[in-house]
Amino acid sequence: KGGTMFKKAIIPLFILFFLGCPKNEECISLKEAEEIVLYEIVGADTMEWDSTKLRVYELPYMLDKGDTIFTHDTTFGINKRCWYFFIDDEPTLRWAHACRHAFVYCDSTYSVVKGGWPPHNYEDLKEIKW
Repeated sequence: KGGTMFKKAIIPLFILFFLGCPKNEECISLKEAEEIVLYEIVGADTMEWDSTKLRVYELPYMLDKGDTIFTHDTTFGINKRCWYFFIDDEPTLRWAHACRHAFVYCDSTYSVVKGGWPPHNYEDLKEIKW
């Protein structure tokens, strides 16, 4: 009889625990984020890939809230989980020159910030070709 009472007390606790846990936010894949950057931001469907005109790089892992991206003159604080892309608009020029930092969020929305410098973790980025 004592074991039954214990089970009756534990089951509601487990239910409360699992209902109270934050759910993992569903997020688009890196491939889906790439397509947003290439086709909505860069317009890759209207041009042939040419490394002298434009280069696009991706960070192959997600950034979490609280992470940061540093450039020579800017710090980007990450407010929510996202994929990060760096767009070099003038790849034949030395720095500083026109570039963009794109943040694609889990719900497929994005923000793009114009800049003049690449991120400090440039060596972690992988180039995307189309």
